[in-house]
Amino acid sequence: MLFKFPWFGKSRKASFEDTQVLELDFLVEEFDDAIADIDDPVRGRIQAALAGCMSPKDLWFLRGKVFNLISRHHCERVAHERVARLDQKLRFFVDNHPDYDAEELPTGPMALLH
Repeated sequence: MLFKFPWFGKSRKASFEDTQVLELDFLVEEFDDAIADIDDPVRGRIQAALAGCMSPKDLWFLRGKVFNLISRHHCERVAHERVARLDQKLRFFVDNHPDYDAEELPTGPMALLH
């Protein structure tokens, strides 16, 4: 007698715990949360720029400023960790959102450019 297990033949799609990742506002909040513990006037300017983001491409261009701000107030390792997490969420967003295409971002891989 053969048993058919329901999980055979099904590939599990990568997903984050929260399905809100598919909303651009949630992604903007994640960028804001990455710099929430920093008290600097530059943070206010970055937050104002985040409020005006209309596409993932806008967020992509702000990630360098976010990285610089975090590395200035913490260490470079912390900045790499936070921006890597933001990169994962940004990649998940453009890969799974029906209105955006991964080709819209300036580069394919979400690696830091120094």
